[in-house]
Amino acid sequence: MTTRARTRTAAVVALTAAAALIPTAALGAASHGGPTVKIIDNAFVRERQRPVVRIHTGTTVTWRWTSRQSHSVLVRSGPERFSSPIRNHGTFAHRFARAGTYRIVCSLHAPGMRMTVRVLG
Repeated sequence: MTTRARTRTAAVVALTAAAALIPTAALGAASHGGPTVKIIDNAFVRERQRPVVRIHTGTTVTWRWTSRQSHSVLVRSGPERFSSPIRNHGTFAHRFARAGTYRIVCSLHAPGMRMTVRVLG
């Protein structure tokens, strides 16, 4: 194998490995174009604190951390359960496949840090 072929192979392997590190949830957010909720210090915000986000099934909601403190996204009640890792930067996205009302909190700052997602069928 020539040096040029080895370099190309190494580049392909590196790009494949990097692509595997991209969270699937982040890709879903980009493809569905749903609402984004900011996570600031001790609050979920979308036009106001403690938002009620109304969407249709199949829509992806993205949470974007802009705080210095660590927070999470955790479904306290709803038709399906999910949670994000605890973090203080980055994004987390979830595609809502089931209609219903989702009560969402930060696992570290509940019950004060909360929001609602209403998914229509």
